[in-house]
Amino acid sequence: MRRVLGRLTAVLVCTVLLAACGSGDAAEEAAGVCETPTASNEAVLLREILQTEAFTTKTRKSTDEVVRKLKRDLRSLPPQQDTYHHLVCTFYAASETRYAGANFSYSWMPRTAPRKPLIGDDVAYDVNGVHVVASASFARLLVPCAMPGDLAEQSQKAELFVDGFFDFRGFQPDWSQAGKDKRAALTYLVTRRITDALGCENEPLEQPPTVKPLPALTP
Repeated sequence: MRRVLGRLTAVLVCTVLLAACGSGDAAEEAAGVCETPTASNEAVLLREILQTEAFTTKTRKSTDEVVRKLKRDLRSLPPQQDTYHHLVCTFYAASETRYAGANFSYSWMPRTAPRKPLIGDDVAYDVNGVHVVASASFARLLVPCAMPGDLAEQSQKAELFVDGFFDFRGFQPDWSQAGKDKRAALTYLVTRRITDALGCENEPLEQPPTVKPLPALTP
């Protein structure tokens, strides 16, 4: 409980920062799952997290490819472990003296699979009912995606699993609670294009993210 009170300010700041988030218009969606317009909240967070005025976007898989592969993997979902992680988006800023990058991979996690315990500086979040864990160097998100058509029943057995890895070299990144809050919010936002592309009928990420750190479990 004391950790929740201590984080209240960070929650409010993050909520205000992202209050203008929308679901994106058709033109933005057509641009691809990794596109981040300059004025978008994703781009604002990326510049802050990577500590740069400009960054490069590298799309590892097209929208059609990632949708096709995630649908294929869902059809052969294992009972106790996540499916293959597809690296889709990389955002980075590089120079001769420093490198900062954010990589996002997508897979499926069976709902019956065991969840990894928190370790080190991990922080668990509730973001509009979506479970997110973030630390200094990663963020992971689990979100239900009700698939249409012949995948409807199978999708009830899994959650979309998002793995964000942040790589910092040659400088000191933001290790603070606020920095983790931003990584959690960014992971939520960049996943929205994937859930839109998959056609998740429950529209799980449509609301602007309100980042709420959860109380730490005490022995």
